[in-house]
Amino acid sequence: MRARKGGQPRNLRRGALLDAAAATRALSITRATLYVYVSRGLIRSVPHPHEPKACLYSVADIMALIDRRTRTRRPRAAAATALDYGLPVLKSRITHFEDDRCFYRDREAVALSRKATLEDAARLLWNTEEADPFAAVRFDPRSIKGWTEIASTCAPASATARGSLLLSLLTEHEVPGGGKPGLHGFEVAARLVAALVVSITGIETAYRGPIHRAIGAAWQRPKAADLIRRALVLLADHELNASTFAVRVVASTGAGLTNCVIAGLAAMSGPKHGGATERLRALLAEADATGDASASVAAHLSRGETLPGFGNSVYRDADPRGAELVSAVKLDATMVATLNAARSMAGVEPNVDFGLLALERSFNLPQGAALALFAMGRSVGWIAHAFEQRATGTLIRPRAEFVLE
Repeated sequence: MRARKGGQPRNLRRGALLDAAAATRALSITRATLYVYVSRGLIRSVPHPHEPKACLYSVADIMALIDRRTRTRRPRAAAATALDYGLPVLKSRITHFEDDRCFYRDREAVALSRKATLEDAARLLWNTEEADPFAAVRFDPRSIKGWTEIASTCAPASATARGSLLLSLLTEHEVPGGGKPGLHGFEVAARLVAALVVSITGIETAYRGPIHRAIGAAWQRPKAADLIRRALVLLADHELNASTFAVRVVASTGAGLTNCVIAGLAAMSGPKHGGATERLRALLAEADATGDASASVAAHLSRGETLPGFGNSVYRDADPRGAELVSAVKLDATMVATLNAARSMAGVEPNVDFGLLALERSFNLPQGAALALFAMGRSVGWIAHAFEQRATGTLIRPRAEFVLE
């Protein structure tokens, strides 16, 4: 199929759909690669109206991929799209991806999660060497003026909202920092993580670790503590996702660690990031109510929407974090039906959001526990990136290209 100037094939029209054969020809890819693009959310698909096991693919998304290829052949255009899953924009020694696996420094995250605690992951990501900043961590919410009153008022709020409101009480006396952290800096960070755990779980007395046991006790689900531990470690970092990049921008100004973490919480609250767990909860609630998960999945796909809880743009195939959590819990009937429908209709695999909801539902954790675990686990990665960014001494200040409407 010949392409016109700009890289768009002659017979592609916006709003149209292509079958798999036409889609692979348009992109000059194999079917396996097409399915990878779908699983990463790059190409939307809908069930074929006449062929039960086939799908049709969005021409608009196919055109966007062709346009992206064209732009990346031109340096100026490539730079303009670098912040949209494009070229690397920062150098980091914290987390990297290799062969569809995530590594925290030199440790593979899934393997690490099977035995390590979140405190272990923090020491690794913060590079504390022999120091253990959590050994002497103390945090009593009753010692913070206004904490008890605000905690009571915001108890029904989301985990990100509670964390942001209560952590703001710690910023007044925090000294902005820079350069490489020493033991005192690590201890400040450990206390901040403890404060976030207290703010999100509603612990009313002095905090006592380890973190996963403190969470299990606060939620009155001690038997869930070990799987909570695994989830927290799996969530500890994920390179430059939106919330982590927000943290690095704030850290580059020299702001204190608490404000950096609050920035991460604000970014995580969006429906395209941490809020994806709530979108998945809505999908599952619909399937619970109707008893027809296939219909709920089909309705999402027919609207051209990506399925919350499935696929991840970072991985070529499946999100290993989601696979690890799903394999560790017993899925209820609705989750099994939703998983099977997503696989058969869209060819996508569960991501970490699906795994978190599976954990929440299997242990009957408080509603919103999935997002809460995400925020608490990711906080140690945010702090690692804040440390690394401040050590560079540079301010993150991209330029904008002005365009006329």
